[in-house]
Amino acid sequence: MFMGTFTKKIDAKGRVCVPSDFRAVLAAEGFEGIKCFCSFASPCLEAAGPAYFENMQRMIDDLDPYDEMREHFELSIFGSSRRFFFDRDGRITLDADFMKFADIGDAVTFVGRGNKFEMWSPTQLEEKLERARRLAYENRGMLTNRRSREDRERRDR
Repeated sequence: MFMGTFTKKIDAKGRVCVPSDFRAVLAAEGFEGIKCFCSFASPCLEAAGPAYFENMQRMIDDLDPYDEMREHFELSIFGSSRRFFFDRDGRITLDADFMKFADIGDAVTFVGRGNKFEMWSPTQLEEKLERARRLAYENRGMLTNRRSREDRERRDR
């Protein structure tokens, strides 16, 4: 599972060291790199290992083969995806167009999201995190233990 938030400097050649915790998750999948695409949900890059992309493929395969949304998902995810392999120091070299999309300059913040992680401009992430924390607090009641919820429903019957 990808967990934690790490900000790393990008060198003059566009290389950045992927956090060792994230590399360990990817290595457990037998993959020595990342698969990455420009998010269509936020101004960031979404990344993961092969299992995440295989799951995305299964979800897309469940759509009608001629559904227009299927085409949009395929193009947005697989059509813009790239593989970045680790060098001996655990670094990847980000493409200029990916960096431009996510407004990444001389640093990038890696954010664990469970089965994937995101790469953000540190400034833009701070704004996103502030909003996310506020909304999570306001909606904290949505996170209930299923067993507790079932017990309450039985009691209420």
